Amino acid sequence: MTGAPTPRGRRAARTQAQRRASSERRLLRATARLIAQRGTSSVGFGEIAKAAGCSHGLPSYLFGTKAGLLQALVNDITHRYRAEVIDPAVEGTTGLDALLIALRAFLDGLDRPVPELRAVYVLLGEALGSDAELQATLNDYHATLRSSLERWIAEGIEHGQIRASVRPDAQAVLILGMMRGIGYQFIADPFVYDLDALTVELIDSVRRSLAVESPS
Repeated sequence: MTGAPTPRGRRAARTQAQRRASSERRLLRATARLIAQRGTSSVGFGEIAKAAGCSHGLPSYLFGTKAGLLQALVNDITHRYRAEVIDPAVEGTTGLDALLIALRAFLDGLDRPVPELRAVYVLLGEALGSDAELQATLNDYHATLRSSLERWIAEGIEHGQIRASVRPDAQAVLILGMMRGIGYQFIADPFVYDLDALTVELIDSVRRSLAVESPS
């Protein structure tokens, strides 16, 4: 037999895991907003808890240290960006097509950057002098991005879209470097250049640098 049905108008009680996940989500969002506004050094657990509407000791209980919280934030942003932005954009495509679509999705996100995106650039700017574990987390984040770029380039070579002489690993580093440089400029100054025009230029530039030449 099944348990008694939940009375109409009442939601079933959440499990402890669900409550914990909800608290973590609120704390991570609050952390991203505060870091995006002021950086990491002046943001403490108490202020994060207040902004998230949680008890003062909850950040320490869930994440241990501030470095642990920042690592969790980077991992959360990485996974959600992949699941919510990149995967839906490139679904059903591979190779050069997937690469160019992903670049366009990245540039589109710079038009109205969410706090999480700005927080990433703040963390990147502070990372070289920060906790070694946070630096390792950011290195892993970049390695994940390079891996995706490298895979799409390798697929493009296999499918005859991209020149066989192209080195996927080197091109992944170059393309990520362009993405990071462009992202930083637009986060710092949204009016640095017309984003639509830049998107066209970047997509065309990457296509020309990688694609197999059409027979004349």
